[in-house]
Order: sequence, then C-alpha cells, then structure tokens
Amino acid sequence: MYIVKQIDNISEWESFLKSQQYTPMTQSWKYGEFYKKLNENFWIFGVYEEEKLVAGALVLSTHARRGNFLYIPYGPIITKDEKNILKLFTEYIVGFAKKEKYSFIRVSPFIDANQEHLATFQEAGYRNAPIHVLAENTWLLDITPSENDLLMAMNKNHRNLIRRCEKEGVRIEKKTHVQDLDMLDKLLDHTAQKHSFHRFPSKYIKEEFKPFEKDNEVCVYNAYLPDGTLDASAVIYFYGNMAAYRHSASLNIDKKLPTSYLIQWNVIQDAKKRGLKWYNFWGIAPEHADKTHPFFGITHFKKGFGGVNKDVLHAQDFVVSPGYWFNWGIETFRRKKRGF
Repeated sequence: MYIVKQIDNISEWESFLKSQQYTPMTQSWKYGEFYKKLNENFWIFGVYEEEKLVAGALVLSTHARRGNFLYIPYGPIITKDEKNILKLFTEYIVGFAKKEKYSFIRVSPFIDANQEHLATFQEAGYRNAPIHVLAENTWLLDITPSENDLLMAMNKNHRNLIRRCEKEGVRIEKKTHVQDLDMLDKLLDHTAQKHSFHRFPSKYIKEEFKPFEKDNEVCVYNAYLPDGTLDASAVIYFYGNMAAYRHSASLNIDKKLPTSYLIQWNVIQDAKKRGLKWYNFWGIAPEHADKTHPFFGITHFKKGFGGVNKDVLHAQDFVVSPGYWFNWGIETFRRKKRGF
C-alpha cells in the first residue's frame, strides 16, 4: 500500500534523489530555495511503501499573468510501479492544487520520450503541454572513462582546438562566488543583443546560483585569450552524479582560438575529479532539425565532445480548472512564434 505525504526532512529527500541514475539539480531542495527567492514557493511530496520512500517530486508554484500553476521540473522521480504510483501521486497533487487555487499542473519528466511513458501519463489524465519549459532534447556524456579515452572519443576537430588553445596560452579561471557572475552578465548582454535572443535575467541567474554556492556545487568558468581579454564564460552545476551546463556566453573574438572548447574540457576534467558519472550538456536541436532551429549551431559544438542523445518526454499538463485554457492559448501562440 502506498501513501503520499509532504517531506520536510532535507537529508531524506536529498539521499533519495542522489541515489537515482540521473540527479537533476532542478529536483533538489536547493532549487526549491532558489524559487523562494523569486517570491514563489515549493513543496516536496513523497510516495511511501511501508515507510520506504519510492517516489516523489519537488513541486514549484508559478504565478503569471496567464495563470497560476504548479510545476515539477524534471520530475517526478518514480522508482517502481510507475502507472499506479503516478496516478496516486497525481490525485494527491490535484487535490492540493484545487485547495490552493492553481489552474493546472505541469510536469517535465526526465524519462525517455517513448510511447509507453506517454501512455502512462495520458492514462493518469495528462495531456501534451503547448510548450516546453526545460530542454527535452538533451546531450549526455558518460565521463567515467579515462581522460585519454574521452579525448579520443571526441571529434578530431574538437580535440585539436582544445590542444591549440592550451598551446597558445588560453587561460581558464574558475570562480565560485555569486559576485563572479558579473562578467558572464556582461557577455550575455552583448551576445543577446548581437544574436537577438531572450536571455535569463541577472536576478534569475544569481538567485539560482546562491543555494548551490555554499556547498561548492556550482562554478563560473571564464576563458581569457593570450592577451588577457575575456572571451567566454559558463556556469556549471555539480549536483549528485551529474554536472550540468546551465548558462554561457561567448564573444568568439579569435576564430582560431575558440575558448569555449577549452572551458568544456576543463569542466569534464573537474567533474571527473569530483567522481561524477554524467555531464549534461543541456539542450540541443532535435534529430533532423534544419539550420533555422535556434540550437542548430550549438548542437554541433556539444555533440562534438562525444556522448549520447537523451530525448525526454514532452512536458505534460493536468487540467485542474477552466482557467487553464487561457494559458493554453497564449503558450500555443508563443510556440508558433518562436518556431519550436
């Protein structure tokens, strides 16, 4: 028999999450603390079988002009009996949502995108969301092989560019404090203006950084050209068994010395030293995407380091009240406008 209840013990949830095959930082207690700094709230609900935690999720509140909803980023985490536990868990969250006046529940599960998983969610009452929130086409690298094997598994061009950057004196500086995000912020402003894309606000990036800073689970990597010019910056999270490539910007001043390549190699080396298993390069373009896709260029860059594609199930919505359909209309328009 399963029961659902709220989890108030940080170590209980963190131990459960970090014991999984994949450990997304977006399901951590610290990610909930980050959302509180955005004037939202979070809860962690667990499913128990005879006192043993077998499933659960970090649940975030989201208040927007288009509607208020509950969001589960890269969750829920279910270790057994997926169909029955998902139905039970959903019933509990729906009751909570009705009580707290949320119009729908959105989940972005970090599970393989296949018909079996889709059917499981549809049977529990979910429908495809009109838009994705987190990356659904991701690229993962198993970093447990030796450094030499990892280098040999890369594209030859990637390997050569890394060695050239090292030889020519590109310098990588690693910082671990929130104030060290200032240089990334400047690069993001420049890159966003140049390429006309919508960047994460400074407050969002900094507040996300702070909870992980205290336990050395996040690092800013800055790359400098031989003349001392800052050329690239990236924020990497190290949580559980997984490193995650979260934010980055690059000026790419010298085409012969693409400093971002050396940043990535440093990240891989550091993640190995920490004993991690996975490096999550985050979002890429889907298979067979054309050159107009916003992630087309960065996809070649990420795949060149070796690894495997992991497409996760498209975001799923559970309709709680008629207010959902106003949100559905706005997000459908946004999806069509941005093209993916």
